[in-house]
Amino acid sequence: MIHKNKLFSFNSELYKVTGVQKVLMDIHVAVKEEYSTKIVGTIPFNKVNKIHGINKEEYIKFHNPFMFYDSIVVLHERKYLILFWILNHFLFQKIKLVYVNHSLFNDKRLLCWMPENVVALSNSGINNLRDYFKVPMNHIHKIHNCVRDDVPNNFVRNIYNENKIKIIYPGGIGVIKRQIDIVNHLKGKLDKRIEINFVGTGSLLPKLKEITAGDDNFKVHGFIAGVHQMMLDCDYTMLFSSKEGLPITLIESTMSSLPIICNNVGGNTEIAENGKNAFVIDSWNELLKILNSLPYVNCEKYLQMCRQSRKIYEERFTFNLFKKNYISMLRNM
Repeated sequence: MIHKNKLFSFNSELYKVTGVQKVLMDIHVAVKEEYSTKIVGTIPFNKVNKIHGINKEEYIKFHNPFMFYDSIVVLHERKYLILFWILNHFLFQKIKLVYVNHSLFNDKRLLCWMPENVVALSNSGINNLRDYFKVPMNHIHKIHNCVRDDVPNNFVRNIYNENKIKIIYPGGIGVIKRQIDIVNHLKGKLDKRIEINFVGTGSLLPKLKEITAGDDNFKVHGFIAGVHQMMLDCDYTMLFSSKEGLPITLIESTMSSLPIICNNVGGNTEIAENGKNAFVIDSWNELLKILNSLPYVNCEKYLQMCRQSRKIYEERFTFNLFKKNYISMLRNM
């Protein structure tokens, strides 16, 4: 029997459903044929969100830092970087650490001892690691997130109904995704044919429901499992966040052949190319102008944007490419 190296994927928030946990699971599935893999969390297995599809036999609750001895650990939270630094430098645990940097940060630099292998999701992530955290470029691996393709083979976009424009706005309802700000800036100003569908949950969900009640331009759906399935019934995806890493929801949009409306933050423009498969804007006035212009978009232009979105997905964000890049990095550590 061939011995496989041990590899642990570690995250303390497996009760959540966010892009972080999605990437963790994608890495776990991508490398499990070559490595002896386990998922490590800090909560009992019965508290792990069932949506992740984690089996009991592949889950370990964190109980002892020495459990990682002589293994590879893929870490998804920077608050644990200091723990692994101590384990390696003072307790000689021989851990090969990979840190996946999911967002852009500008704080707590002195508490973040970056390992020799750091994954950046986008060019802006590379710049953040290099310029703020002073990570050497030869320690940074750029690997895009992915989405496993589950669009039906017979699905094709071939119409554009200018009388009803359905926009999906996926993401946790909170300050960073700015749903409350969006409603406050757009309410009473949108063309009646525009319908923005907020999908997600979070601390500001009750407030969002309150301020959109009775307004036909906004619908609040709460959490929906498999949000990309809803995308197949929409015309655009929209994000106007204050910051991003490399949004899974925008990648799901390209998989679903959806054009995108977003701002230029994080790695957005590596998924959404202005004038190609997206409208990229950065001010509230520009956002309002673009939204109210959507009923007048030429059908052929719209369908061309749909095709470009799908092409970008196939060239940059497939699971097979993601798998190839992670295995290549791990083999060369």
